[in-house]
Amino acid sequence: MKKISAKNGLFETKGELIVTALVVSALVHLGVMLYAKPKVMTHVAGGAARHAARAPMRVTKATARPEPVKIEAFDDQAASREAPRAETPAALAPQASEMPDVTPAAVAAATASEPPAPKVEVAAPVFDADPVPLESVVSAKIPQARIEAPAASALPAFAAPPPPTAETVTSPLLRLAPSVGTGPDSAFLPTQLARDVPPTETPPRAFEPAEEVYEKVDEQVVAAEKAAVKALVESEQAVDLPKFVHTALTRQTDGDWTYFKVMVSPRTSLAVVPKDLVVLLDASGSIGSDRIVSIRKAAKRILRQATNTGDRFNLVAFRDRFAYAFRAWQDCAQTSFDRADRWLNNLAAHGRTDVFATISSVLTLPRDPARPLIALVVTDGDANAGVRANAEILSKFTALNDGLVSVYMYGVKASANRALLDALTRGNRGESFVFDGWRWRAGEGIDGLSERFRDPVLSDLRVIFAADARAEAYPRVLRNLYRGGTVEIVGRVPAGTKKVSFALRGLNGAQAYEGFFAHALDTAAADATLAAAWRAERAIDETLRE
Repeated sequence: MKKISAKNGLFETKGELIVTALVVSALVHLGVMLYAKPKVMTHVAGGAARHAARAPMRVTKATARPEPVKIEAFDDQAASREAPRAETPAALAPQASEMPDVTPAAVAAATASEPPAPKVEVAAPVFDADPVPLESVVSAKIPQARIEAPAASALPAFAAPPPPTAETVTSPLLRLAPSVGTGPDSAFLPTQLARDVPPTETPPRAFEPAEEVYEKVDEQVVAAEKAAVKALVESEQAVDLPKFVHTALTRQTDGDWTYFKVMVSPRTSLAVVPKDLVVLLDASGSIGSDRIVSIRKAAKRILRQATNTGDRFNLVAFRDRFAYAFRAWQDCAQTSFDRADRWLNNLAAHGRTDVFATISSVLTLPRDPARPLIALVVTDGDANAGVRANAEILSKFTALNDGLVSVYMYGVKASANRALLDALTRGNRGESFVFDGWRWRAGEGIDGLSERFRDPVLSDLRVIFAADARAEAYPRVLRNLYRGGTVEIVGRVPAGTKKVSFALRGLNGAQAYEGFFAHALDTAAADATLAAAWRAERAIDETLRE
């Protein structure tokens, strides 16, 4: 039955009204569901339900690795041990017939007229305010460089030393330079100790480096360390070097001069020796947060990859001041690496850069004369505090260091002061490298540079050319010799010179090595780049001495 709606003029039945209401309601509910579903429901990818039930994860304890140091380029090689102490030759012992009267009365009579020998003491240096906000500070003592022998009148008589034999003839190095190691101020040599000190006396104590970092650079300490290294290098108990290295020579004649290059490379029989490695990280504001993150990661890697069994390490952060991670050298072990990682994680970039103070800080590290000390400086090369002039930085540090520490520098950006980095390293037994890639990858080239100084076989090299050749050669301070590497010396002699002769000395641990080498110039291979290379080396040498 139909009804007429007077209101809208439409004919509707009750059934049509109900159907219409249901359709409208369904559409409204569907719209609400579609609108609210992305906001309140979690979408589950198809098939995820099939993988919901999984076995619980099993956790096992990891086995500790026995050797944390990673060796890649070469197989590990045991470090050489220190040479044994020199013993007093039996021939120098007193003869029974020559033993003096040692009764109490005779001793009292012999010593009554002699005043007691004064004690020679060296006071510990007086340090300024602590520049390194680290752990407890222990005053460093300057090692005693020389001990006076007792008065000659108080010594008993001894048999005269035997005449020199073929084994005791003066070395080629001393023949070329008689003044080396022979003056009144020179350090005692092992043979001198045996002849000058009676067997009944305790021999002078060997040089002992400090246990902890010095509070500041002390020139007396540096001088004592240099004297200790020199005494080892100039030891008369040197091993024949030509058996352990190979030398080659190239030449170029240009005008009145013949230029030459000597290349020294190690043989495999020369053992790798333990070293001390310090990594100095520029943490000034100019480095930036992206670069400091990459540098921290690289430092963690090279502590493990650029060290060998028996090596030691330390870390330094520098800005306008410097701070050590540790007060003493750390052995290469997992516990030390973990402590270094935690220190590196807290390193942030801020402040300004004092390059000279930073480079000089490596001389506060105690140098063991039997261990080469290598410093890797990671910086942007911008000196904006302290000594800023390149020439002043170069000359001051080079004169003070004098080859005691080998300096390698890594520039983290293309705008790094290349002239400063190159000259500073080449004058101090090292090399430099500048990275010009993206800033968040700034530390990626450090690994390659560290491989170049990983395996030292001959340190503190010294060369002397024969006087008759009138050779002028550079660099004056030679780099250390590393396994797989080469040491190069560029020089010149007057045109017409027939040969180049030189003596070469160095240390393999505490053992001195020495050799005399001679090369004919007329049979040497030609090299057209030597004249330019020699002029470049001389220019760097002049810059270092301005």
